[in-house]
This record gives sequence, C-alpha cells and structure tokens, in this order.
Amino acid sequence: MPIWIASAILASTAVTANQARKSRQQAENDQRTMLAQQQSDQAAMRGELAKQTAEYAKQGASLEQQAITARQQFETTQTNYANNKLEMEKKSKEVQAAADEERRKAAAAEASALRARTRGGRRSLLSGERMDAELGVMADLNSPGMRLQ
Repeated sequence: MPIWIASAILASTAVTANQARKSRQQAENDQRTMLAQQQSDQAAMRGELAKQTAEYAKQGASLEQQAITARQQFETTQTNYANNKLEMEKKSKEVQAAADEERRKAAAAEASALRARTRGGRRSLLSGERMDAELGVMADLNSPGMRLQ
C-alpha cells in the first residue's frame, strides 16, 4: 500500500505542479498581453498627443498672425490719425490766420472810417447823403446844407 500512497502523493504532486506550471504560463501570457496592450495604448496616446501638439502649434501660429495683422492695422490707424491731426491743425491755423486777417482788415477799415469822420468833419464825399445811388445828392433850396431823404 505504501506504493499506492506514494504514487498517489507523486501523482497529486505532479498534478499540482502541472497546474502551477499552467497557472504560471497563463499569468505570463496575461502579463505579455497586458504589456502589449499598454504599449499599444501608449503609442496611441503618443499619436494623439502629437496630433494635439500639431493642432496647438497651428492655432498658435494663427493667433500670432492675427496679432501681427492687428498690430499693423493699429500702427496704420495711428499713422493716419497723426497725419489727419497734423492736417487739421494746419487747416485750423490757416482758417485762424484768414479770420485774423479779416478782423484786421475790418478793424483797419473801421478805424479809417472813424478817422475820416472825426477829422474831416461833414464832407460831402463822406456824408451819408452820397450813399443813395439812385437819388445822388439832394439839395434843399431852403437850407444852407444838404439833407438826408
């Protein structure tokens, strides 16, 4: 009987060893499969990251181009504004000078007329009676001077 027991023990040990070996092989296969899956997932993730990086680079370049365009438009607007401002200041000075000249001429004419009235007395050439173009100078036979009508 001891042989039967020994063979049973040996057989059960062999079965256990075989199951352990199969279990170990299955675990190794599972690890290889999981490792391969992880590697493929990492490769896919790297590819996705590369796509995102490329897209972000495109967006960055687009935003940079927009910023350059906006800066150029701003500089153009600033230049136009400065030119328009200088032109308007020049026109303003011209208008102011013309207005000053007109005021000077009007003041000179007024001063001349005032001087002629105050120094010349009532001269017929400067009197108000000569201002009527239709009637001219009207003389009243009963008065020594001229009169206004």
